[in-house]
Amino acid sequence: MLWLFCFLSIFLLGLIVSLIFFQFYIRVLHPGAIYFPTTNKVVGQMLKLGQISPKDTLLDIGSGDGRILIAAARLGAKAVGYEINPFLVCKSRRLIHQAQLDKLAKVYWKSFWQADFSQVTVVTVYLFPNLMNRLQKLLEKKANHPLRVVVNNYPFPRLKFFKKDNQIYLYKI
Repeated sequence: MLWLFCFLSIFLLGLIVSLIFFQFYIRVLHPGAIYFPTTNKVVGQMLKLGQISPKDTLLDIGSGDGRILIAAARLGAKAVGYEINPFLVCKSRRLIHQAQLDKLAKVYWKSFWQADFSQVTVVTVYLFPNLMNRLQKLLEKKANHPLRVVVNNYPFPRLKFFKKDNQIYLYKI
């Protein structure tokens, strides 16, 4: 019985240390944006402004719980998300599966800084302002074709938007 207690204690300690390191990694070493779910109303506005159709491949940067991916897939678009929080990746994969959209929507547990933009036609973004210049450079470098970029709340500081609806901005890069 003592060995079981020791094993469980070590396991729990390892789990706690891993969670603390993960939080440190996300918040200090690799900050992006904290998870703040976009309302369904704003998701609808973003997809409408981006003119999402079945011809599109949408990439959601920091896809959170997958609500933008699911909404885009319901419109017939192929939807790809990048999320670094493994708990949100699991949640969004579960929600995508429950919505029976597995063939159209996928979520990757990795940083969007390594995303493949080769097939992407639309990018959705909700990041902190301090990352927008870096993201603009990434998009200009990696996208070798026209992109529609829909930004929620924090516009690119050095780009002129094409259209605006409240705090949602559409850019053509």
